[in-house]
Amino acid sequence: MPPPNIKLALLKALEKLSQQNFDLFCHELVNRAEEPRVSRCRVEGRQRWEIVDVMVSTFTEVGVVDVAVETLKEIQCNEEADALARETRGGQ
Repeated sequence: MPPPNIKLALLKALEKLSQQNFDLFCHELVNRAEEPRVSRCRVEGRQRWEIVDVMVSTFTEVGVVDVAVETLKEIQCNEEADALARETRGGQ
């Protein structure tokens, strides 16, 4: 079975967010304490698909889902976090 399309799954998760929650997601993303970090200039004023590209290039396809799920939970978007985890990890 081929691996899920990580970029598409991330995009779908971000598209489910309201503009306010998307802005919060980007805020949390640039304020992460752990390395690697995303600079503010890479997310300000960007579309959702551009954020997906930034995240994958920063965290790789292996690590990006964990970062996205963690960030969604930080902003209390638990339903979206759980859906993303299910879609990308086969229900784990």
